[in-house]
Amino acid sequence: MIKISADQINNKVGAPYYLILGSDPYLQHYVQTELRKSFLQKGFDEQLTFVIDNQTDWTAIYDSCQAMNLFSANTLIFLDFGEGSLNAAITTKLNTLSEVLTPGIALVITLNKITKSQENATWYKALSDKLVVVNCTTPDTLQLPQWIKNHLQQQQITIEPKAIELLCYYYEGNLLALTQIIAQLKLLYPNQSISYDEVENNINDSAIFTPYHWTDAMIANKTKRAIHILQQLKINEFEPLILLRIVQRELILMINLKKGLQQKSLKQVFDEYKVWQNKRTIYTSYLNRCDINDLFNLLAKLTEIEISLKHDNQARIWDAMFNLSMQFMGLDKC
Repeated sequence: MIKISADQINNKVGAPYYLILGSDPYLQHYVQTELRKSFLQKGFDEQLTFVIDNQTDWTAIYDSCQAMNLFSANTLIFLDFGEGSLNAAITTKLNTLSEVLTPGIALVITLNKITKSQENATWYKALSDKLVVVNCTTPDTLQLPQWIKNHLQQQQITIEPKAIELLCYYYEGNLLALTQIIAQLKLLYPNQSISYDEVENNINDSAIFTPYHWTDAMIANKTKRAIHILQQLKINEFEPLILLRIVQRELILMINLKKGLQQKSLKQVFDEYKVWQNKRTIYTSYLNRCDINDLFNLLAKLTEIEISLKHDNQARIWDAMFNLSMQFMGLDKC
C-alpha cells in the first residue's frame, strides 16, 4: 500500500486500485479527473460510476466486472460514497467485489473516511498490496500556505510571500475558490511576479469554516481568526442556536476538566474526558489562563443569549455572539 497526497497523484498513476480518502470536493474531483485521463490513455475505454448507498444495485456492479471480462475489455469502475460511510452491509458487498476483480478491472473508491477496524475488512486487505490511498482532506490552517506554494509552482506562478498569507486568510477551507482566484490572477498578470496589492485588489472573502474552527480559535486565543470565522458563519447564515450548543459543550468540558484537576493530573483528566491528542496543547493553555468562575460566568452569558434568541430577538444575536467570543478569550470580562 502507498499513501500519497492529492498533488502527488500524477506520480502514482500505475496502480490498479485507488482509495480517495477525504471530503474536500475540489481535491476529490481533481484526483478523479487525473485518474480518468490516465486510465483512458492506457486503454480503459469503459469507465463506469456507481453511487454507493443502501439502495445500490450491487448485482449490476458484479455483472459489469464479469461482462467486461467476456469481451476482454479494460474497465475502470468508480465507487462514490458521496457523504455516506461504510457499514457492515456495504463492507460485505465490497468483500464480494474484491473476489471478482481481474487484471482487466481497475477500481477507484471515493470515501470521506475509514476507521482502523474497517481497514481489517477482507476487501481492504485483498486490495492493499496494489492499493494507493490518496489523501483528499482539506488542508488546515497550518498546511494551507505550503499547499498554495505547491499549487503556484505547478501553475508556474510567482506571488509575493505576504500575498500568500492573504490568500490563506480569505480562502481557507475553499480550495475551489482559491484555485479559481489563482487562475484569474495568472490571466490578469501573465509572465510577472504578482504583488500583494494586485492580489488584494482581486480577492473576495470566500473562506469556509465549521463551528469547530471557531471554538478552536477561541480556545487558542487567536482573536483575529476567531472573529473572522464568526463573521463568515454569519454571512453563510449558520444557525446561532447550533453555535451556542457547541460552545456550551466546550464550556461544560472545561468546567469538568477544572474540577478534575483538583484531584488528578492533567493527563488523567484528559484521558477521562477523551480529549483528542491534537487539542490537548490549546486546552492546557486555556485552562492555565482562566479560573472556574470565568467559565461559569461564560455559561451564564451563553444562557442569556439563548433566552434572548428564543424570544425572537434576532436583530442583535450576532453582536451578542461577538461579545461572547471576546469574553471567552478573556478580552471582555463581565
